[in-house]
Amino acid sequence: MKSIFKNLVVRTLSGIIFISVMIAAILWEPPYLFGIVFLLIAGLGLREFYTLSAPLTPPEGGKEVKVMGKFSILSGCILFIAFFLYAFRADPNLRLYSPILNFGLYILCVVFIFLMELFRKEKNPVQNIAVSLMGHIYVVIPFAFICLIENEHRLLALAFFITIWISDTGAYLAGICFGRHKMFERVSPKKTWEGLAGGMVFALITGWVFSLVTTTENGELLKLWQWLVFAWVVFAFGTLGDLVESLFKRSLNTKDSGFFMPGHGGLLDRFDSTLMAAPIAWLFLEMVK
Repeated sequence: MKSIFKNLVVRTLSGIIFISVMIAAILWEPPYLFGIVFLLIAGLGLREFYTLSAPLTPPEGGKEVKVMGKFSILSGCILFIAFFLYAFRADPNLRLYSPILNFGLYILCVVFIFLMELFRKEKNPVQNIAVSLMGHIYVVIPFAFICLIENEHRLLALAFFITIWISDTGAYLAGICFGRHKMFERVSPKKTWEGLAGGMVFALITGWVFSLVTTTENGELLKLWQWLVFAWVVFAFGTLGDLVESLFKRSLNTKDSGFFMPGHGGLLDRFDSTLMAAPIAWLFLEMVK
């Protein structure tokens, strides 16, 4: 009993610190803190991804992956910085944006990743390159879309994450209280259709609340129906992102992506919903501009 209570306290405190840092990064002006925090998240997330993707003992029948981890992480960080500078290029505090310099440097990094396989003499060069670039697509690109959402309006980025947190809580509570029918047992045995319904209800309530409290000096940020669709999109694709990461971990026979947050696992465990939801949420916001 004492051990359970201690774990709950640790989990709660680390969760409070995590959420406080996230909210501060999103609301801070100018966006330096946002860039630093999410650059760290992207870099550490890449480290977790490459660690998961290159197990010391490959699964039976699998091929060993040997990614140039440090350089691939550096390349991913350069890609994030390029997107960050692009998103906030109109900010008078940021005058470093140059599409040729920022994205050109990343292109050179990608070319280098390909060329180095000529000299590394590894057994699986194609797989090494594929995993290196998949890390950039799966981890870095979604955080780049968070930059674009943040640039649209800070409250939209805040609403994005609060919707994920609230819907996750609603899904958990509904699953505990009413969960009977498994949703995707092969990938995530604990998820139920009842939990899914509870998460959706909480997400829509969150969207409705934001429609009431986000009137700006230029009028309402989004109409009620737009907030509701935005909340549903974040919830639906966030759930799919959660399932995809569970699929990755199950295929690699691991429970957590890492141990970054006490009681919560790794960074990818905390941002699995973001990885699928961010690009679609940004796409929706562009459609209703």
